[in-house]
Amino acid sequence: MKIAVSIGDINGIGIEILIRSHKELSKLCEPYYFVHKKLLNKALKLLDLRLENANLVSFSKNSKQEFKFLKKEKKLNIFSFSANLSLDVDYDFELKPGEIDKKSGAYAFLSFEAANHFVRQNYANALVTLSIHKKAWEEAGIKFKGHTDALRSFYGKNAIMMLGCKELFVGLFTEHIPLKEVSQRIEFKALAEFLRDFYLETRFKKIGVLGFNPHAGDYGVIGGEEEKIITKAIIFTNAYLTFLQSDLKSQKNFLKLIKTDEKESFNELLHNENSQKELLKTFTQKEFYLPYPLVADTAFTKASLKECNHFVAMYHDLGLAPLKALYFEKSVNVSLNLPIIRTSVDHGTAFDKAYKKNKINTKSYKEAVKFALYLAKLRQKSKFKSEN
Repeated sequence: MKIAVSIGDINGIGIEILIRSHKELSKLCEPYYFVHKKLLNKALKLLDLRLENANLVSFSKNSKQEFKFLKKEKKLNIFSFSANLSLDVDYDFELKPGEIDKKSGAYAFLSFEAANHFVRQNYANALVTLSIHKKAWEEAGIKFKGHTDALRSFYGKNAIMMLGCKELFVGLFTEHIPLKEVSQRIEFKALAEFLRDFYLETRFKKIGVLGFNPHAGDYGVIGGEEEKIITKAIIFTNAYLTFLQSDLKSQKNFLKLIKTDEKESFNELLHNENSQKELLKTFTQKEFYLPYPLVADTAFTKASLKECNHFVAMYHDLGLAPLKALYFEKSVNVSLNLPIIRTSVDHGTAFDKAYKKNKINTKSYKEAVKFALYLAKLRQKSKFKSEN
């Protein structure tokens, strides 16, 4: 499989991580690095490293999209790719290791934007992004706060943010919003749609939804209204996913019963309580999701994680604080619910470590590539019909 890799902020540790991981990851896939050879050579000189048997993609702004092989030079395959990028590409600048710089910020964004176009046009199976510096993007005039924000704008879809590794994954129902607003967002229709999409994108065998209140509401003693909504959304989603997995005859009979077609089935069920009752009555639910909200303060114990290690959290820190305490070095960031597959390292540019020839941890990047390959293979063999 082919993977497009955007290099992130070249003043950070991303380029060193890429170089040091290349030989190992090339055994798993065929990576294409969106970086100009002139800039790469500057980084290699500072790091005193070599990169061989690699594919480099020189990208440029052009209304006509085109991908072609240019030449083989010193054991490197040089390609060119033109696309309708947001800015003209400037790659003739000096590196400033460990510094925020608008030129490196613009280049990081354009490397990402070009790689995204590359994957969207099926030249590669997935996109892997290295870390960018949000302030460098801002100084370059980039309006987006990060990769996920940009991807939502590119595709006009609500990208789902998931973080983790094979030992523990957490999907976020809400992300960077004040806690006082989270309760208002926990609404049946929105949560049911999220849970449907999260499962269809990951196919995890058992998923737990973390409660919102302490002790998951403690049977209504500590709030608990949110837990009622969460429970309703879980039960509905389990039934709907069971419907999707049923045989065609059962599906057709049910759609005839609720007087709708396959394309509109989810919206009909989401908005019509009578149809919801028929769904729950007709299909014996499989447990795609555990049928009740989990108590978050015990969900991450060793014993609990042996039973369930895939979660949905209602808000950012509820799920990510334990994840980063347990698996920070190998955790990855994944954007779900998009036309393309995108994974990323789950760490920053680490300017304090850049180009100092210290030991750099490459686990997160390697996990990001491996999980991108997993998702790509999953999409290829999926038997579910996508309604996206």
